Amino acid sequence: MSEGGIVRVSRHSSIHPHTPPRVDIRPAGKADLLTRSRGLTARDAEVLSYLARHRVLTALQLARLVFGSYSHARSRLAVLHERGVLARFRRDIWPGSQPWRYTLGPIGAIVHAAATGAALPRPATVTETVLRLAHSAHTEHRLGVNDFFATLAGHSQHHDGRALGEWWPENEVGATCAGIVRPDGYGEYSDHDRTLGFFYEYDTGTETLDTLVEKVGKYAELADAGICKPILFHLPSASREHHFHAAVTRRWPVKPPVPIATMPADQLAPPGHHIAAASPSIVDALWRPIGHTRRRTLADLAPRTTRQPTARTDAA
Repeated sequence: MSEGGIVRVSRHSSIHPHTPPRVDIRPAGKADLLTRSRGLTARDAEVLSYLARHRVLTALQLARLVFGSYSHARSRLAVLHERGVLARFRRDIWPGSQPWRYTLGPIGAIVHAAATGAALPRPATVTETVLRLAHSAHTEHRLGVNDFFATLAGHSQHHDGRALGEWWPENEVGATCAGIVRPDGYGEYSDHDRTLGFFYEYDTGTETLDTLVEKVGKYAELADAGICKPILFHLPSASREHHFHAAVTRRWPVKPPVPIATMPADQLAPPGHHIAAASPSIVDALWRPIGHTRRRTLADLAPRTTRQPTARTDAA
């Protein structure tokens, strides 16, 4: 079955890895630019900004980030695609189909470049970029990372006092870390009086545990260089989590060199089309700090803000 976010393929479904993805790009020439770019709204510009920065998003992810409604997002994205503002692609699965993956089309790339003062790309260059993205083995990993942050944004929309204040993609946060380590993302999530700034690692189980442990060592080097933030590891299963905790503890028996918390994805509620994800979700008590047995909510990983007492002045 397909759904609006990341595809969860059941044991009865399969993706055909050797089948080329279906890529849908509306061609556009110079004469089309003014006609097709007319009527773009501020919300459309926000969609273009997200796609320019994070490359690829599904309709559900964009609903959580921008539209606030899954049906509205699907309707508007279809219009933007027809006008060449967006391009889209997906792979065949059996049975069913993947949700469309949206990225900038020729018109959208030119409009966004003009709005931000960047060099205007040629339509052929945009088409090449879309094709590379559609065929890249890294794209599904990127979508998994984006899904985490989009889910945080959707949750924040439905709960007062909560907000996703920052979301940096891999290329931006990697440059900030001076090449010492390359996190999958950086975020700042606020829940009333608590704000958690964190590095995010989206693990799909393809890397060895030794590789993950070496990443922790790189984060320790980064902390020694003056940048120390908690690392959140999104792991595919409770079994993978157990073995990762054991591997880190063997390497650092007393305590890990940096704060680390893990969450097993197989404990999450089944995905749906709601803007706020069903419980248990990534904000709930699924996070286990290394060295501890009790799981915590995402907000509980953040330090509490301690207010200084206000000095009283008695009237003379």
